[in-house]
Amino acid sequence: MMVGALFSIKTIEGVIRPTIGAYVPREDGSLGLLLDVGLNADCKPENLNQFAILGSLFAAQILKIENPKVGLVNLGEEEGKGNLLAQAAYPLLKENTQINFIGNIEGRDILINKADVMVCDGFTGNVVLKLAESIYDIVKRREINDVHFNRFNFEVYGGVPVLGVAKPVIIGHGISGENAFKNMINIACKMIETEFSGKMKHIFVTK
Repeated sequence: MMVGALFSIKTIEGVIRPTIGAYVPREDGSLGLLLDVGLNADCKPENLNQFAILGSLFAAQILKIENPKVGLVNLGEEEGKGNLLAQAAYPLLKENTQINFIGNIEGRDILINKADVMVCDGFTGNVVLKLAESIYDIVKRREINDVHFNRFNFEVYGGVPVLGVAKPVIIGHGISGENAFKNMINIACKMIETEFSGKMKHIFVTK
């Protein structure tokens, strides 16, 4: 998908690496956005900074979250915590006037309404995503009917956009059914109706 998007559609000028996010069903019924979740296993601090910008725009325009809060996924809340990537990304996010950065968030904060846009490298994000998928599978096997955990079903959302490319690109699960395809088309329509690609370009042109 990365190669296809880069060579057939092209990235927006100024975007170092496109990213994909995952919708996070939160306990209060709202949705958050976790990114990256697998498109970029290895990242630089500048990548995370751009992911925060792209994710904030998507949260505001498509998820309709006013002034979305951005959190850096880390192993502690305090500034200075984490690996070299997290330590280097923190000051970039803190100084970024294009986002509403609230600081570090921990794994226990992902499913609650602490941050609307949660930023990490694709390796970490993919582990979190696959863990969430496994929780949903266990819930279904045990025939547990729970309003919150039912929202972990990927078909409800269809797919997630590749952010940072010049036209709408939606990635769906390999086992997607008709409901997932319908919702993928709906997301693409929202991106077109809101002129989302043009707004991404504008942000990086005027950055």
